[in-house]
Amino acid sequence: MDLLFSTTTTTETTGDGSGTHHPIEVTVGGHTLRARREMAERFVRHARLNAVSSGAPLTVLVHADGVDLFHITPTTPVIVRDVSGAAPVTLWASPACPGRAAPAMATKEKRTTMTDLHQRIIDKAYPLYLQHAVHEITRQQVEAAAVVTAAQFDAEFDSMDALAAECLKLREREWTIGIVRAGAEARADDPVGQLLAIFDVFDEWFHRDDYEACTFVNVLLEMGKAHPLGQASAEHLEYIRSLIAEIAEEAGLREPDEFALSLHLLMKGSIINAVEGDGRAALRAKDMARDLIARFRPVVTTETGSIVVVDPRWAHG
Repeated sequence: MDLLFSTTTTTETTGDGSGTHHPIEVTVGGHTLRARREMAERFVRHARLNAVSSGAPLTVLVHADGVDLFHITPTTPVIVRDVSGAAPVTLWASPACPGRAAPAMATKEKRTTMTDLHQRIIDKAYPLYLQHAVHEITRQQVEAAAVVTAAQFDAEFDSMDALAAECLKLREREWTIGIVRAGAEARADDPVGQLLAIFDVFDEWFHRDDYEACTFVNVLLEMGKAHPLGQASAEHLEYIRSLIAEIAEEAGLREPDEFALSLHLLMKGSIINAVEGDGRAALRAKDMARDLIARFRPVVTTETGSIVVVDPRWAHG
């Protein structure tokens, strides 16, 4: 079934009283979340592609309780329903759902969770990888921080590189999605405003006492792209660019992938400047981002055949 999100304005009340601003129910496996219409629509747009391909990327859902990252494959049951009315309406169901209906079919499958020991090791190692180079962190440090034995560590991770890779995934979830993307969406409703709001998020980040620069860039520079961790970092950086390109496309900018490369350059440059002590690094980058947005704004052909770039003053915020 195709996505049936309505663009008309309605009173989004829910039958269970769980909130008027999150009328869409998203069930992935046995886990159900509530989301705003626009966030659910974005989720479905990516989930629909991932549900029919192998090696699919992670799919983001910004919902009432925060942000979740799902690995959706052709075998993942996903159902999206509008529960704002008297009777729920199925908007989309993945091919893995028998009959592509009946969300109850998915409730039998529980969301895969890590063991408490596994998660504890990650939680204790994570801040170490944020503050130190990969090669500086030893197994003994991690085992001491997590209060585990060598045998317990070996039972959960094949190597220190495997642990570092999971910490990078957590960084993507907490920073890229939980802070940068969610922060930009919280500050602006329109796509252009969200692109500029990235640098407002950065400005707050740069002025934190525990500012740690970009872990992905740090690991990539330290390990090199040929190393598995370097490659993983490069993939995480590519994911950031894909988010920018997605927002740029929603904003109607030309060549969203090219725009994303340029804006990401500003983002990474501001991170370096902040490390050097530039307290206005994010604001400088935001000013340049306005010019960049204007440059990629659609052009208009006049009756005489000349090309006129839309007035860049539209890009404000």
